Amino acid sequence: MRAALLLLSLATGQTPTKWEQLFFPFPIVGAPPQLEQQVQIFDSFFEGTQGLGDEPQAELAVIAAPHLGLVLTVPFQVGWQGQPTGFQDLSLLVQWLAAGSLKLDDMVSAGVESTFPAGAPGLTMGDFYEGLFVYGAQRFFHRLIFEGNVTGLLPVVHGSSARQVDAAALVSVLVTPLRAAFPVYLQVEADSFTYLDGTTALPPLATAAPYEVLDVAPELFLGPFPTFVSDGTRLAAGVSFNVLGDATHLHTYTLTAAFDIPNPYGY
Repeated sequence: MRAALLLLSLATGQTPTKWEQLFFPFPIVGAPPQLEQQVQIFDSFFEGTQGLGDEPQAELAVIAAPHLGLVLTVPFQVGWQGQPTGFQDLSLLVQWLAAGSLKLDDMVSAGVESTFPAGAPGLTMGDFYEGLFVYGAQRFFHRLIFEGNVTGLLPVVHGSSARQVDAAALVSVLVTPLRAAFPVYLQVEADSFTYLDGTTALPPLATAAPYEVLDVAPELFLGPFPTFVSDGTRLAAGVSFNVLGDATHLHTYTLTAAFDIPNPYGY
């Protein structure tokens, strides 16, 4: 999920005509509330006290039915100076677009998250996890955005694996004109990871549960902006500076490419 850091949902730039077309920035943990049908390829380079790492990631998002989406994420990591190399755990989201308002500029979605222990040692939780999530977003004055999400994950196979509750909050401000070709956002994200019990699937520095990690990071985000490839291909970039909690990801630099896939629902 760390690979999702700083990703902004790469919207078409068109003025929405219904609330299902609203787009919001990506939080660090989880996904924004809107549905998307596209392929995203993104890469995040991070540095911290535990070494250096590069995290390429592929994501396929499909709108399977009105208000119902599927998101498959396949992450990888190349590590140096103590960081491991290999695949990370796969994840699949089944996301239901629950409610929204074009007038109020907000949206809520909920669903089920599944993770699969496909990761290499040091990059996996070592268990199948299932859980529920809720995502919400509210935008004011077309510039100020508040987002939040909560996810609860339960181990499926091993009783010794820790139960988890993850929460994220994002405050984002658009500082360029609304129709700028190269939009710039200033953001602050806060993430909480709570491990309720268990003796395995704990973070690297934890020796026992319960255990909680709180991360806070100011960010600069550029984009999304169109490319010469096609109207449905866009790029975005960002940088994050962790000021509390996560010493492994003190600085993170992200580049994203999104490729739209047409869908019959118009969003």
